[in-house]
Amino acid sequence: MEIITDPEVYEYHKNDIDCDLFVLAEGFEDRAYHFLLNNNFSKEAYCIAFNYKNSVVQNEVIHKKYKNKITQKFSNNRIYSVMIDSDDPRDLDKTLHDKLEKIPGFQGKVWFDISGFPSYAICMVLRLLRLSYPTLVFNIIYTAAKEYSPSKAQYKKLLNKQREGVDFLPSSMAVDMNEIFIPESFSGHRTRDGSNCLVVFAGYDSPRSSGVINDMNPSMLLLLYGLPGDERFYWRHDLSKQLHKRFETTRNTATEDVSTLNPKEALDRIEEYYEYLFDDYDVTVSPVCSKMQSVAAYLFWERYNEVQLVFPLPIGYDYDRRPKGVAKTYCFSVSPRALLFRNRDNDQVNSV
Repeated sequence: MEIITDPEVYEYHKNDIDCDLFVLAEGFEDRAYHFLLNNNFSKEAYCIAFNYKNSVVQNEVIHKKYKNKITQKFSNNRIYSVMIDSDDPRDLDKTLHDKLEKIPGFQGKVWFDISGFPSYAICMVLRLLRLSYPTLVFNIIYTAAKEYSPSKAQYKKLLNKQREGVDFLPSSMAVDMNEIFIPESFSGHRTRDGSNCLVVFAGYDSPRSSGVINDMNPSMLLLLYGLPGDERFYWRHDLSKQLHKRFETTRNTATEDVSTLNPKEALDRIEEYYEYLFDDYDVTVSPVCSKMQSVAAYLFWERYNEVQLVFPLPIGYDYDRRPKGVAKTYCFSVSPRALLFRNRDNDQVNSV
């Protein structure tokens, strides 16, 4: 059975989408609002909207914009709000679990728009949704931005200044490294004397990559460099490799290229390595690149609960450095959890 389909470009239309539960985050990027704005939902559909408690000064205006649009699209008694504390996300599991218990049962499809979520929240929310609705198909939505930081012009300017390559970048939307976050549910199973292999989806935030590598201090390092799904951004693959090349010489390291857009490809790649590693290493995965790769990291954990997921958290987010504009929207589906794990799923929905 196919766990996950390849992403396809989503075509917007005027008809109600086949959706019984829509999940989104009130992100401050244009793309996070796009799917909600341009779709219609049936009167029977439920909505879970995640809003943020953070230091972004525009946060209240952003929340009001989403609230107004959500109340236009959904019935008031079918709207549920969940707070994410960006400074301390540890309560997210319990907060969402309590909210899910209040939603009446339904059969249909779950649509999860990951465009406004950070990596740790994508994984934490997916886990509880999949436990709560194990018989339902999940449609995952991702909308790309038109512009990312740094721009190609900024990248070329940096190259000209640093003839031997780019070792650092100006601050991105995520402001500096704060701490390594290991949600209890993703702590995995560590062997007493096991050597650790750290798998990093390496993106463009080298301080956070450096933080997780130094903190985990792995015996083996697997760097998965992102291949952008849009050819306009192929240069970012080279940027990522230059930012992380210094880590390749610090320990036993393997490198691979993997799509930033296709979670199926990313999942297949880490599973290939896992077959060779699991006898000798405890495996830890850190998605520090794309949101779609975060979905792959979660699905890998879902199949192999013994692995560990870790997330280097930034101090905060800079609104002015956010990805801007809206490009294509992509959609892919994930098979029901119950069909995939009927013989091995010992989790209980009530365990958080």
